[in-house]
Amino acid sequence: MSYENVTIDLETLDTEKTAKILSIGIVPWNWGEQVSFQELCDREASLYIKIDMNSFPAGFTESLSTVNWWDKQGEQARHVLAPNPELDTHIEEALHQINHHLVKHVQLLQKDGGQIFCRGYDFDGGILEHAFEKCLITKPWLYNRFRCIRTVIDTLAKTRNGYVIERNPEGFIKHHALHDAAKDTLTMLTLMENH
Repeated sequence: MSYENVTIDLETLDTEKTAKILSIGIVPWNWGEQVSFQELCDREASLYIKIDMNSFPAGFTESLSTVNWWDKQGEQARHVLAPNPELDTHIEEALHQINHHLVKHVQLLQKDGGQIFCRGYDFDGGILEHAFEKCLITKPWLYNRFRCIRTVIDTLAKTRNGYVIERNPEGFIKHHALHDAAKDTLTMLTLMENH
C-alpha cells in the first residue's frame, strides 16, 4: 500500500540544521484514516531508526544546551542517548533506509504527490536535508515537499503553539521519535475528522 502522507520526527543533539540526529521516526498515513496510536506505531510502513553517534562525518554538531536539555528528560526518552551496538545504525545506512522506505510506502514525494509532515519544515526538514547533502546521498523528495504539523494543528484547533491539550495515548513516550510522529499524526487526523 502506498500512503499519501508521511510524518517524520527527529531527535537531535542540536537545534541547528547541522545537528547530529539521535533517532528518526517515520509514520506513513492517509487523510480520513481511523486508526489508533498503537496501530500507527506498529504498522509495517512505520519505521524507527536509532543512529550511531560515532558514524557522523565532520560537519555535524551538538550543543551543550541541547545535551543539558536531554539530561532533564524522562528516563524512557533518554534511552536514545545510550550507545546500543545491536540497534544503532550508521548515519549513511540510515539515510539509505529512509530512501528505500519512503519509496516503498509513500506516494512519490513530488509535485501533487506525497507530502512530508514534520514539526517545522525548517527544523526536522532542514536537519534531514543537511544530513542527505552532507553524506552525498540523493534525497527521496523533490523541492517543497515539507509541511508543518504545527500549522495544521493551529489552523484546525485555533491554537497558536502547535499543540492541543489532550491525554497522551497509552504507552506514549515523549521525545521518542516514532511515538512523537504517531501522536502528531493522530492529532492531525482527529482534528480533521472533527473539523
